[in-house]
Amino acid sequence: MNGDQDDDPEIELNNALLEFMRRYDSGHLEDREAFLKNYPELAEKLSELLATADWIESMAGPKLTMDAEKKLGEWNISKNDDEPYDPNAATLPPTSRKLDRTISPDESTLPPSRANRPLDLSYGPSNLPSMDNTQSALPCRFGEYVLLKILGRGGMGVVYLATQCNLDRQVAVKMIRSGALASKDEVNRFYAEARSAGSLDHPSIITVYHCGEHDGHHFFSMDYVPGTDLAKLMAQGPMPVREAVRYVLDVTRAIEYAHSRGVMHRDLKPANVLITEQGKVVLTDFGLAKRIGSDDGLTATGAALGTPSYMSPEQASGNQDEQNSLTDIYAIGAILYALLVGKPPFQADSVMQTLMQVLHKPAPSVRSSRADVHPDLDTIVTKCLEKTPSRRYDSARSLAEDLDRFYRGAPIAARPPSILRRTKHWVQNIPIFAALTGVRNLEPTPAQRWTQNGLIIFWLLLLVAWMVGPMGWNYFRENSLPDSIVIASGAPGGMYFETGGELANKLKERTGMNPNVIPTGGSLENLTKLEERKAHLAIVQQSALRSNEVVVVAPLFYEAMHILVKSNAMISELSELRNRKVILGATNSGTRQAALRLLQHFDVTQDDLEIIDGDWFSRESRDKADAMIVVVRPGLLGISEIISNEGFKLLDVPRANDVAREEHSFLPFEITDKHYVSLGPQGIETLATTALLVTRKDASSRLVTETLRSIYETQSLPKDIIPQRKAASWQDLPYHDASRTYFLLPQQ
Repeated sequence: MNGDQDDDPEIELNNALLEFMRRYDSGHLEDREAFLKNYPELAEKLSELLATADWIESMAGPKLTMDAEKKLGEWNISKNDDEPYDPNAATLPPTSRKLDRTISPDESTLPPSRANRPLDLSYGPSNLPSMDNTQSALPCRFGEYVLLKILGRGGMGVVYLATQCNLDRQVAVKMIRSGALASKDEVNRFYAEARSAGSLDHPSIITVYHCGEHDGHHFFSMDYVPGTDLAKLMAQGPMPVREAVRYVLDVTRAIEYAHSRGVMHRDLKPANVLITEQGKVVLTDFGLAKRIGSDDGLTATGAALGTPSYMSPEQASGNQDEQNSLTDIYAIGAILYALLVGKPPFQADSVMQTLMQVLHKPAPSVRSSRADVHPDLDTIVTKCLEKTPSRRYDSARSLAEDLDRFYRGAPIAARPPSILRRTKHWVQNIPIFAALTGVRNLEPTPAQRWTQNGLIIFWLLLLVAWMVGPMGWNYFRENSLPDSIVIASGAPGGMYFETGGELANKLKERTGMNPNVIPTGGSLENLTKLEERKAHLAIVQQSALRSNEVVVVAPLFYEAMHILVKSNAMISELSELRNRKVILGATNSGTRQAALRLLQHFDVTQDDLEIIDGDWFSRESRDKADAMIVVVRPGLLGISEIISNEGFKLLDVPRANDVAREEHSFLPFEITDKHYVSLGPQGIETLATTALLVTRKDASSRLVTETLRSIYETQSLPKDIIPQRKAASWQDLPYHDASRTYFLLPQQ
């Protein structure tokens, strides 16, 4: 290596760092500050590198100091201890399997230290041997810890009582039960537990000191809490009320703090509530904890994690999206119930049966098993155990406040379930409903059994009525009239409105009823009135009929398409209507629909026209217009006056026969001097459509029949009405069944 390379600052920095590590490992490093003085130009960068190395080493676990190693030797550990080797402790020997280092704890796993819980980070040399595969008994050494005995085992982890030698204190050390064979998901979840508990600083929540990996075994150390837990206390029988409330109140306040820090526990149960020798509550086992509002991916989709008897319904169903802080509220209620009654609210012969009870069976009342419990406390438990999360207490704070009120003898804020909800649960316990729904609360009472017998008889009668009833109902419906017949017509003063009035008078003469004629904007609005059941009969143009729920009562009269243009507008054919002011009728009228369908055959669209909103019978609208398309009965007096007095003339519709063949609702039609004298002998070729009287498909046969008789069997037939014999020839119309019967047409 040449001199230039030796002068490279990076190489000098690396050489200095190697020298520090060599002295550190050999035990000849007298003082860090003295060492840095030997490299004044590199001191700042070298100090930063050493600080980073300190942090990495602290996350993996501090080395034993010389004093700690000496103390460890004083434990006189014997490999020939009389205590037999526990195979469940087989997670302890080191492994040669190379683990995925990406799952070791990082900066987000656990805060390096807490102000009130200092760790000894003054590392010294260590020559003590690591555990090997020859070790087979406890106590044994594990890094800086001496593992003394097993405190407990769970589905995922095993917890040891240990001594942390460098700080000379007893701790609990938790490891993954499967040891070096743990999957990546298990390791991630294990560190998530340490991260969740380690982020909390509360006297009633276990304190986590240190987490890391040693010889392939992931672990974290925490407070050792001598004493018992609520599961052991509960095994002795139901607990005194005030004692149970005090314990659960402390649990709730601890959970309130955890929720405020964004952590929900998700595995609250009596076994996870430790009770110290002084009666203090300490929560432990945050193995299923989750950040509120987050999806950390540590729980498989649809997995129901937790302890079945203390699971919330949303956990039992595996619905991760619905699990939130209210999940812990449910578990607290289940714990309180268990302490008061001596068993959890749901406990069946199998896990699946228990889960089904959690999902479908209403929680039993505490007072049904223990009558001396005050109704207020029963209400608190019931509110916590609601199946629907939104019915529970809205927060741990609200629950704690109610528990505190009860403990002090003050009125609580919660209210018992309403009479309606209690009735619902009572009905669900009737045997036949329980069999249908799979939900049963308790053994049915005699009243519930009598109710079931009555329901069976009622259903049998209902079945008979169902088999016979439709015939009677159809007969009644088909032979009845509405209380008040409503006819949707058109704009006041228009032809449809006048026709509707004539029809109403005929119906009044025949039925004695007084039909109501309502004005509308035209055919499309009339169809809407029928579909919304705001009318019983309506008049529409055939070209506008576009509903499967509306059928024809009878065709009424023809309506010719009058193409009227002002003589001075210089318009001689339909294509010249482009960019002209044109009246097409109201927006929802059949006239506008028919006019637009006609114009499209001559390459004229709505966008090509300057449409004047208004009807043809408005003089103000006509004065503004260059042209108008009016679909009315030929020979109408109002049209005749317009032609004679206002300078309008009629245009032919070219190729009327061709258009009629393409548009089945149009018919070729000729307007002659029989209709308007001013035309002279030369007629106008145009098209016509048909005005139809329509009703709903489900209208009664009597209504249709009485309407047809009012049209065709009265002494004075309305003017221009299409005769009955001709109406019967239009078999392709979507007639009502009663119309087909009346016209002697085959039923479709």
